[in-house]
Amino acid sequence: MTDAKSTSDESEGTRAQSQRERTGIAALGESSTPGAGAHPLLRAMGGALGITETVVPGLVFLIVYSATGFPQGMPWLALWLSVAVAAGFTIWRLVRRQPVTQAIAGLLAVGGSAALALWSNRPENNFLIGIFTNAGYGVAFLLSVLVGWPLVGVVVGFARQEGTKWRTIRHHRRVYTGVTMMWVGMFALRLLVEVPLFLSGDVAALAVTKLALGLPLYVPVLAMSWLVIRSLYREK
Repeated sequence: MTDAKSTSDESEGTRAQSQRERTGIAALGESSTPGAGAHPLLRAMGGALGITETVVPGLVFLIVYSATGFPQGMPWLALWLSVAVAAGFTIWRLVRRQPVTQAIAGLLAVGGSAALALWSNRPENNFLIGIFTNAGYGVAFLLSVLVGWPLVGVVVGFARQEGTKWRTIRHHRRVYTGVTMMWVGMFALRLLVEVPLFLSGDVAALAVTKLALGLPLYVPVLAMSWLVIRSLYREK
């Protein structure tokens, strides 16, 4: 009996840990599960620390780049400090034994972007990985709609442990298609603004728009997605 209870406790702990690690759309799909903890929107963004990890490296780059008078050539100090900040967040999570998936992903993105800029000797390439990332997500979300498997529905369905049951309900398919297209719109807007700036080599404007079209755009799209999903399942 004790072994059975221990196994059950371990299983619950594993599920709770999995929920804490899930962010983005998957976290929204778990919004109705008991013991989910923080508000689904906050959990979807990785919590307060996740928000900070997302914003601060780019903000440090912009501040340092501006403070040094938008120097011609490679902004060495701004690049290295942004990487150092991202590394600091990863170390902080490791020390506190917190999930590091989001921090490592951020570190790889910041470090890879800086390395690409330094290797090519083109500072605007610091934003190239982000542009390709948005293009990749945008294409994937759009293709999922075109083939009848909108990604938001797929992710939420598995997060709610319902699999593909939602596809048997026409209304659910239509709603998930609309929400997925809203995400396509977000990625497309970023590309429409950032690609021309990248082609013109305007590093300062790229740094500003990346911040402006990052979390400030992501949060409303995430919030609308949550409201629609909650309404779809008639959650309170």
